[in-house]
Amino acid sequence: MRAPEKQNLARLILALPLFFPLVATAAENTLNGGISLGQAYDSNIYRASSNDESEWKSILTPSMLYTRSEPTNTLSLKYAPGIVYNYRNDDKYMDQFASAKYDLLLSQKLQIHFLDTYILTDEPYSDSASNLQANQGNPYYGTAGRPDSIQINDQRGQNRYWTNNFTTSADYEYAQESTVNIGYQHYILDNEDETIADFVKNSPHASIMHRWNQQWDTKLAYRFIKGDFDDIEPLTGTTSTNNNSEDLTTNATDAYLYYNFTPFSSIFGHYGYSQTDYDGIKEDYDSHTLSAGANHRISPTLSLGGEAGASLLQRDSADTNAFYMRLSLNQAWEKSSWVLSADSGLDEQQFSGVDNLGLSRYWMIRNTFNHTFTKDITGMAGLSFRDDTYLDRLPQEKEQELQGDALLAYSFSQWYQLSLRYTYVNHIADLATNEYDDHRILLQLSAAKDLLKW
Repeated sequence: MRAPEKQNLARLILALPLFFPLVATAAENTLNGGISLGQAYDSNIYRASSNDESEWKSILTPSMLYTRSEPTNTLSLKYAPGIVYNYRNDDKYMDQFASAKYDLLLSQKLQIHFLDTYILTDEPYSDSASNLQANQGNPYYGTAGRPDSIQINDQRGQNRYWTNNFTTSADYEYAQESTVNIGYQHYILDNEDETIADFVKNSPHASIMHRWNQQWDTKLAYRFIKGDFDDIEPLTGTTSTNNNSEDLTTNATDAYLYYNFTPFSSIFGHYGYSQTDYDGIKEDYDSHTLSAGANHRISPTLSLGGEAGASLLQRDSADTNAFYMRLSLNQAWEKSSWVLSADSGLDEQQFSGVDNLGLSRYWMIRNTFNHTFTKDITGMAGLSFRDDTYLDRLPQEKEQELQGDALLAYSFSQWYQLSLRYTYVNHIADLATNEYDDHRILLQLSAAKDLLKW
């Protein structure tokens, strides 16, 4: 591993004071304390096609959240160590979660954002749900993709790792409803298992959204990715070679042209281009995407957006076509909400934590329903299906995954919550050894309250 986990956590904690503003002004400070006790079950921890190995774990997680709010800036620091007892192997260890977030309003037109997240665990992790929620209503990210996401794929099973994701961005409104955004991501994944490649990802990005008049908007986006992968330890009696290097550089651009019929309805055209070059023997490729779409807010509680077109992947060996599609439907009722989304096209999965994924032609559909039964009881049910054809494998292989989620939560006595979550995954593959079924259950009792305010 590149460095001991404790050293990296210490560096993050020592760096947190740098997020404080230099000028002391009147501020509202809050210190929130919490604790949770969870009982977790996983029926297939190594995602095996046969001879499944299950386990039970107890997890005790104290947490502290400090927030400082001023008219021009907001700071939040969170630390939540997880004390884990594994009944399968009678083992005790500690997971870690730490984050620092700082938002600074330099003027009415200029904002700067910083976010650093450190995680040490053996469980898959994804912040895609929070990113998806935060980005509702924004233009599609297209070929350039989300600039700051973390996605540790569930297919890797239970393997211990640490990851640190630092992102910063600045937004400047240079004219009414016209903005420039620049940002940067530094993302590290370090695995305890030396047969899984570690990586460092550096990715600056920029975009401009310009409103010409009430009807016409344009958006241009660019993203550069530099991926440095550690060579996997060679098998005994073999030697490694730089020809197998996974190191890559990617340049991705997107251009959108919008026409707004009303403040609630628009149509648009989109062109995206991406170029990926590998240092080793893996084949380089270019991809082109051309599409058109529309967004419409039908009512205050119902909105619909869609985009469809075609993608072309160009490689020296052969060209590949894919149907490009993005679809989202959001419906809200008094006590319920429903989100339906679907997408398809080409997906670059080099940074998912699973070495053999890479480039795929895919389609997927997601369905999520939330309901408030009473003021204290809420529930969620979700169902998704994804189909991938992996283009970097010879011969090309198809894999499909069905996933279902259900969550029931009960809040009581102001500070407490009892929740039960169930997740089912059915993974089907052309290669039988890649197939698996997995059932996961998490029963959790948690409490949180503000300890101090000043």
